[in-house]
Amino acid sequence: MEHQSETLVKRRKWKNRLSIAAVIAVTAAIAMISIGNYINTRTTDTGQAEDEFAPPEGFGGDKGAVMATGTTSVGVNAVTFDIDFLEDANLYVEEVYLSNGDSVQAGDKYLKFTDASIADARTELEEAALSAELAYRSGILSDGESKLQAKYEYDAAMLEAQYAQQVYEDTLAQLEADYAQAKKEYDAAQQEYDDYLEKVQNNSFYEEYDIENLKKAYEEAYDLYIDRKEYYEVSDDELKNNSNNNNNNGNNSGGGSNSAESMEPAALMTLSGSAGGTGDGKESESQKTETEEPTKTEDTAQTEPTTDTDTTDNPETDTDTDATDNPETEQKPSAPNGGERPKGFGDAARQEEQNAKKDREWIVKTVSLLEQETQDAKTAYTTALEEYENEISSAELNLQKLLNQLETAREDYTDADVSYQKQTLSAKTAYELSVAKGQTAQNDYQTQLTGLADSLEKLQDEKEEAAGNLALFEELVGDGYLYTQEGGTVLMLMAQEGRSLAGGSMIFAYSNPKQLSVSVSVSQNDIAKLSVGETATVLLEEHGSYSGIIETINPVSASNSRTSVTYTVTVNLQGDVSGLEANLTANVIFGEAANRDGEPFNKKEGEHGRSGKADQKANDRKN
Repeated sequence: MEHQSETLVKRRKWKNRLSIAAVIAVTAAIAMISIGNYINTRTTDTGQAEDEFAPPEGFGGDKGAVMATGTTSVGVNAVTFDIDFLEDANLYVEEVYLSNGDSVQAGDKYLKFTDASIADARTELEEAALSAELAYRSGILSDGESKLQAKYEYDAAMLEAQYAQQVYEDTLAQLEADYAQAKKEYDAAQQEYDDYLEKVQNNSFYEEYDIENLKKAYEEAYDLYIDRKEYYEVSDDELKNNSNNNNNNGNNSGGGSNSAESMEPAALMTLSGSAGGTGDGKESESQKTETEEPTKTEDTAQTEPTTDTDTTDNPETDTDTDATDNPETEQKPSAPNGGERPKGFGDAARQEEQNAKKDREWIVKTVSLLEQETQDAKTAYTTALEEYENEISSAELNLQKLLNQLETAREDYTDADVSYQKQTLSAKTAYELSVAKGQTAQNDYQTQLTGLADSLEKLQDEKEEAAGNLALFEELVGDGYLYTQEGGTVLMLMAQEGRSLAGGSMIFAYSNPKQLSVSVSVSQNDIAKLSVGETATVLLEEHGSYSGIIETINPVSASNSRTSVTYTVTVNLQGDVSGLEANLTANVIFGEAANRDGEPFNKKEGEHGRSGKADQKANDRKN
């Protein structure tokens, strides 16, 4: 593979050399033709040309200035075929759209290849690029793995050789630490299991969930509820109706609390039969009961949960009842002799009936609240009891889990004891072997790295070359056509239909109108003053002045006379030369020739590289 690559490189070098030689030959031939035209078109000698083109004003014959006369010529470019990397496929010309003397513009199609040859060439280049890419990727993976392996082996050998004693001591210390850690974990597992077992056996969860107190609170709430319900003879229908009314009121008020639930605990302490004072015999007896049970009612109220109080449901603060409707505060009319007037007797009876009804509603609401509190106490008790029972069940599972962990810790501790004995002997053996390593590790490592780097670099070069070849192919002839890069006139056509186009061969040569040069003869006395790259001023009749740069100086004399030796100097015009033609007579001034203002001609230019004074003269001629 390496031999084939070297052969391919040599072959391409020879192709490039032949192409360059062909281009030089064509350029030289065209240059000789231009020089011949120049000689033939000169009908006057140097003195006559100087009379026709007198030096511009301000040219004072400086010692450093050189002036010569010549003719313009259009630049010539040779187009070569850059696809020189095909090995098996050949590109065959199907059609040529140019002939000698044709004028072309930049971007014109001038040659078409056959579709079959384009497809074959593309397939070859794509396969080559893919193969090189895969080989490079595989090489990267292999290189990385090999480097890691080499580095690992080198580091391991060096470290083992350098720190063998320290590693041995650290290994022993680690073995002892592992053994101590295993014993510590075993002891901790044993302690955790014992503690949890004691907690389960003593049933301490019962106290944590406060089962006894919650049960007592529920029983007390239930007894109080039954006692008040039986004492006031509140029926289940009354409680149900009260609950429905509370639900309706709650819905109408946007989810407000029930009136019974909003009652103050202090209000419950008054439920001894004195509220309302309807006057019947049973309620009169309740007055006595009220005085006998204040302590019980007060204690019960303290165990009830605090609820939000809605003052609108409390008969003692009911805002719906007008102060004038209260029989205890109503200002009753009295007769002159101190008795009631018969006229208001009916109103007082209705008022008393309303008060009795409100008292009854108050009693029902209070009993309903006691019922609700009983339900809440029951819920709290049953929930705690259920959670306690779940905890007991979970405790059994946790106990079994801790027991399993204890057994595992015991096994680990036993294994650690055995491992400590074995690995101590193994560490001793490793210490003795590590001392012998590392002596050849450095040399082996460097040798491996050098070989890996060379292999990967070669694969990368092949990948980049294959990818570049494919990209260049697609750019130049991807659609099957060749396009001109610049405009000009075809001077020589080499490509032929039906033949293959080899890489590096010249396709055609054409003139470049964007390049214009002047060839002048300079005497041997002045040629030493000039050098390639220097600036010059070119004077063209009817076109003004242009800046120029010396492109070449022919070291071979252009004259056959022994007394008058001259050398050909080529000057490229700068700026826009699209309006100029070939074979125009031009005067070229080299050096720091000064104008009337004392400024060099090549420092005072107008548009298109012309001097401002030349542009002014051109405008004067037009006017």
